[in-house]
Amino acid sequence: MAGAAQTRVSDYDAFAPYYDTFTADSDYETWTVHALQLARRHGLHGHALLDLACGTGKSLRPFGERGFHMTGSDASHAMLTEAARRVPEAVLVQADMRELPSLGRFDLVTCFDDSLNYLLGEDELAAAFAGIERNMRVGGLALFDLNSLLAYRTSFATHRVSERDGVVFCWRGLGTPDAEPGCSVEAHLDVFAPAPDGGYRRVTTPHRQRHFERDRVIALLDGAGLECVAVHGVLNDATLAEVADETRHLKVLYTARRPEGGDAQ
Repeated sequence: MAGAAQTRVSDYDAFAPYYDTFTADSDYETWTVHALQLARRHGLHGHALLDLACGTGKSLRPFGERGFHMTGSDASHAMLTEAARRVPEAVLVQADMRELPSLGRFDLVTCFDDSLNYLLGEDELAAAFAGIERNMRVGGLALFDLNSLLAYRTSFATHRVSERDGVVFCWRGLGTPDAEPGCSVEAHLDVFAPAPDGGYRRVTTPHRQRHFERDRVIALLDGAGLECVAVHGVLNDATLAEVADETRHLKVLYTARRPEGGDAQ
């Protein structure tokens, strides 16, 4: 989410101080364990990692603790500033996912937290896939998650308020319970944080996303020279379901490989 291209970078710069608090319940440790098990099942070799939309580095640190050489990329300078504090050993690059430069040849490229859903057109998703392919070694793997139709019919169609460490988060979903495949949706997140004068500072970030149907994702991967080798559902405890179901699982995890002779046309 932190690298969202269609949410203005300035929005995430303002949100950066509160991002870790908002995502405090996200279990990146367990998620990394299951993601790496899946990657190794599909032949992961080496320890060179590129994490796109790395945000404050919460998705990077568990890989570093397992010996990976980490490069992280995000569109937000403020998010990367937070990441530099958390994972000072990582190489951090400010870049738009749609215009990703050549940063190396990586064994594993990851993009988590439904960041790719912020790309609102297939042309933008195709550009992101092309950048991923450009940064993968032959035989390398890419793992990324996308929000399912269920997420847009529930999370993006409801309101909720939570509080942690004195900061109040108000999520206002503007979607509908009958959202259709391929829909575009929006939600607003208001953060109310204590201010030095005893009042509260309000920070608002819009979250505009697009649902991508599986057949289109696979076709766009193929167009970028990448082979989709697995599609799994993500369960609430961060474990994976062998068969993804868009009406039962909030997220879908894709695994793609850069095959021999797999350069994009």
